[in-house]
Amino acid sequence: MRMETRSRNIVAGSLLGDGWLGKLTKRSGNCIYTLKYNDRSIGYLQWMRTQLQELHPSELKSIPRYTQHYFYTKARSDIGDLRKKFYPHEGRKRVPENIGDILYDPLTLAIWYQDDGTLDRRSGYHWNARIATYCFPYDDCVRLRDVLRTNFGIEVSVCKNTMRQKVYYELYVLSKSMERFIEIVRPYVHKDYAYKILV
Repeated sequence: MRMETRSRNIVAGSLLGDGWLGKLTKRSGNCIYTLKYNDRSIGYLQWMRTQLQELHPSELKSIPRYTQHYFYTKARSDIGDLRKKFYPHEGRKRVPENIGDILYDPLTLAIWYQDDGTLDRRSGYHWNARIATYCFPYDDCVRLRDVLRTNFGIEVSVCKNTMRQKVYYELYVLSKSMERFIEIVRPYVHKDYAYKILV
């Protein structure tokens, strides 16, 4: 089973952000993809579901107590292949070593940014975007930094962030690359996340 390139690019961007994959079934190597958001982003969640119709997504499910909503797809072997890349040791999510072959489409970058990105514009001269990569170790963040430079011409730095006495890392788009970055992702940003590209 092989999903269309556009669907794969959407799922890949989501896996760099909030999307997650279930465990592989031992016999078939199939896997399901799940995406969950709160009330504020339900429009975006619905849009994502419509974009992934070939993966046979469920109807939207709700967790009223936490005002969260989600859908999951049919278990498939092509999703299982992504599981092997993003969860190489069946544990912590990692950035695949061949991320340069996965993160090349502006759509993938935009999906990732909508999940984990923040636009910081506090004055006429301070304008930067950050992408939270808290679930990835430093080496993975460096790999992402290098791919953003090579595949998109975007310069970012890897910054250390300490929260609750734990060290995390995030990507910081440098000012000189901000116009290019926004230009690349703007066509694919859903209205729910328009505030992340307003300039």
